[in-house]
Amino acid sequence: MSRGSVQVLVILLIIIALGVGIYFYQNFQKKTVKPPAAVATQKISVTDEYSNKARGFKFTYPKNLSAREDSEEEYNKRGNGNFRKNFTGYVGYAPPEFLGAVAVLDKTGSYDKNPFSVWVFNNNNYLTIEQWFQKYWYYPFVWGVFDYTSKGHIALDQEATVSGETAKSKIVSYQSGEPKYIYVSKNSKMYLFRIIDDKDHTGDQILSSFKFIQ
Repeated sequence: MSRGSVQVLVILLIIIALGVGIYFYQNFQKKTVKPPAAVATQKISVTDEYSNKARGFKFTYPKNLSAREDSEEEYNKRGNGNFRKNFTGYVGYAPPEFLGAVAVLDKTGSYDKNPFSVWVFNNNNYLTIEQWFQKYWYYPFVWGVFDYTSKGHIALDQEATVSGETAKSKIVSYQSGEPKYIYVSKNSKMYLFRIIDDKDHTGDQILSSFKFIQ
């Protein structure tokens, strides 16, 4: 074979090789899949807010719960009694003036172990938390101690802060759910919180969001 024929053959082989390479490259290469374009999503709040300007506070709570205003009348219905009258008959004087209450409930609407409640009373006499406890105990939740002279087993024994204010509390272990009762004095009002925590500490989380407002 002549030298010129060899060169032509080499060129043809190179062209064929290039063609085969281009074919495999185009048809068998690993193709990069582009991710879909990001879609703008609206942030969905996991909490709702309850605000009560008349009573001077607000707080947030999980959206799967509900906040309902409460009253002495409704409390009496649930307890099948008249707690104000019973308290007066037991200790010899009336309980404090009731201003309002709010409870956070789950879907069952049960008040027995609801994670968060706050009751607001008039404190125009500016009693300290200790004076209030000695006089009214945890009305309407706890006051029926049979030894009138001794409240030691339910005396306030913990101190904390709620919305920048000094708070004092007690866990009453013999009641269902082992509720924690917390007192805060603010703006001639006394705030009584009842916290019954679950495994997620929902009650304490709601309390940590509690804020006093003007």
